[in-house]
Amino acid sequence: MSSVREVLPACQWVSQQARHVKINHAKIPAYAGFILDRCRPVAGLDPSIHHVTDDPEETAAYILALDSINFGSGYFDGRLEYATIAGGLKQAFEQGELNRPEKWVKAAAEDFSRLFSVPVNGLTALFAQHLRETGKKILAEYQGSVLNLLEQAGYSALKLADIVAAWDSFQDAPFYKGRKIPFLKRAQIVAADMHLALPGFKDMDALTIFADNMVPHVLRCDGIIEYDASLAAKIDHGACLPAGSEEEIEIRAAAIYAVELIKQAAHRQGHAVTSVNLDHMLWHRGYEPELYKKPRHRTLTTAY
Repeated sequence: MSSVREVLPACQWVSQQARHVKINHAKIPAYAGFILDRCRPVAGLDPSIHHVTDDPEETAAYILALDSINFGSGYFDGRLEYATIAGGLKQAFEQGELNRPEKWVKAAAEDFSRLFSVPVNGLTALFAQHLRETGKKILAEYQGSVLNLLEQAGYSALKLADIVAAWDSFQDAPFYKGRKIPFLKRAQIVAADMHLALPGFKDMDALTIFADNMVPHVLRCDGIIEYDASLAAKIDHGACLPAGSEEEIEIRAAAIYAVELIKQAAHRQGHAVTSVNLDHMLWHRGYEPELYKKPRHRTLTTAY
């Protein structure tokens, strides 16, 4: 069975076992209408912060490099956000820096410190480590070409996510009550971003949302998921939840399963929408000022 196809049933099971997080099922149908009326699906990558060119190999390389370092939200201190990372890497590609796997394998923490205007720290070191590991994979197994990876996947979002999910630096499957729970956030977002940059991928409807800390935050603010008093207090006071803890796993699983229920409700209402569409809508809603100013959960992790 595909690793990605194991995500939803595992998250449904966690949601049914959860002690700290619950889904408000009764609110799902109305919320599906609300979010679809308020937000629009993302049709492509924002060219102001992403490096998307007429060269498919260069574009694919940018997407893979970006998603190799698209993590660390729990480390962010106000100076670093997704737009900073995407835009800084775009600038590097335009200047011929870190734009090929041969250069990725030489990446250093200092490179990301300079590109993102942040001090050299543990996160910039992790960025360099993960990009080096991706570069080694592409050089060793795909003759240095990211397009070769896409061709091996047959331009299937499901297969591409499954391939990348098996790479050490993209591992994202903690244990909960003795059962492995695959979230595969960054592996799935590789497939989704490739589709936005190089349209035509199959199986987009097989992907789930990308389990991070923004989507559950939006769902909490909008009353779709609720935290028990202890967990709510920890998040509201800025406490850091340990990666792989019961509470953190329940938050991420509830978000995935709740969005699946929202998608099903949307389909019943006549809307052809994927979980990826809903993820983008909810993620952008999270940057609306009234939601963005509220605290969301923090976890020091390379999974998101």
